[in-house]
Amino acid sequence: MKKPKKAVLATFGTLGDIYPFIAIALALQARGFAPVIAAPAMHQRAIEAEGVAFAHLHPHERDIVEALSVDIPGAYKIMLKNPHFILDEIYMRFLSKTYEDVLDASADAQIIITHSLLVGAHQAAESLALPCARVALAPLHLQSAAAPSLTPSAPYILHPKSRAAVQYNRIVRAAVRLSVNVRMGRLHAFRRKIGLPPTREDFFLDFGRENKAQAVFGLFSPHFAPVQPDHPKNISASGFPFYKPADAERRELSPDLQSFLSAGEPPIIFTLGSFAPEVSGEFYDQSIRAARALRRRAVLLVGAKDAARFASLVGPYEYVCEQAPHGLLFPKGLCIVHHGGVGTTAEALRAGKPQIVVPFFGDQPDHGARVERLGLGLALKLSVYEEHRAIAALQKLFAGDYAEKAKSFAKLIAVEKGVETIVDWAERIS
Repeated sequence: MKKPKKAVLATFGTLGDIYPFIAIALALQARGFAPVIAAPAMHQRAIEAEGVAFAHLHPHERDIVEALSVDIPGAYKIMLKNPHFILDEIYMRFLSKTYEDVLDASADAQIIITHSLLVGAHQAAESLALPCARVALAPLHLQSAAAPSLTPSAPYILHPKSRAAVQYNRIVRAAVRLSVNVRMGRLHAFRRKIGLPPTREDFFLDFGRENKAQAVFGLFSPHFAPVQPDHPKNISASGFPFYKPADAERRELSPDLQSFLSAGEPPIIFTLGSFAPEVSGEFYDQSIRAARALRRRAVLLVGAKDAARFASLVGPYEYVCEQAPHGLLFPKGLCIVHHGGVGTTAEALRAGKPQIVVPFFGDQPDHGARVERLGLGLALKLSVYEEHRAIAALQKLFAGDYAEKAKSFAKLIAVEKGVETIVDWAERIS
């Protein structure tokens, strides 16, 4: 019997960075590959629960906590204030450990698929001379002068109408590249240490002309973020990475939540995904006040801290819980108010529900801008998110044609190939 081809998938981050790679792994498995996901230890259970092999990848949560002498909520707060935190304190600080972990995981592998920002994994793939694909989970990771992503720290002209405007965006992008590359000294020194040649590759903005991957995949809908003429030539936008979990037949909403949903009109769903509950601030307090003022039912998906706090505060028209599968809950909602993480945004799009995006950091402002531009919802800055502005935004959402447009958009993305495009490439290249 022919031995299955081993594929190593390397990723790092929150569940929004893990679930897409589980989706890729399951699709590879269905085509006869033997996938292994290299990821931080905190995600081992989620990966192995899907029947996918797991390999340890640094940094773990405890590595970050020990390095910074803060707890996890403290690390999140630093991340929100420092735009270079992930580059400096995660990708660069743990570069050699990430590299070594991916090397270990890739013994006897035929192919490597990496998170587009995980530079330690990129170096391992290059050292091993294995076919490698990089996966960009958000449009922000593939910048363009012709159609730039909303990047709060970079003054792009978001809708350039002339050659001069596009040229201006190229200059802005070059300046941002320079500021990032100044911080890449540890990478260049590490490459020399492991015997790799000098590189001018742009790892963090659009891979540049020198990207060494055989393929780059934008794992989002081309209707949400089309490929641009100045993107890398080896890129394709394949669709969002939806998948059917191994326990899908047994998954269901809790009996209490099902009872709440069936007891009245569809509720507004408020959620901050798996990351932002650690730094939720006043988001849920302002949200519940807005829902009450509008006499609307509400479901609040919260972190453990807020769950305990709200337990005695909710009334008969509100339901608070720490977890509920978005794929089951969102279709039952009236609209989704969330932080703009790419996974949460995608699930709201798939459910065909209008959205209000309240971004915290990173790629989230761009997702909110795209949702608003497509007429699928609204974006509201976190700094101004309070009861009266939330009420006004919800009223505008209910009065407009956002719900109809969201339903139409859901039909568009339902037929996209998503992760199957990556598996097609894997079969061709290996």
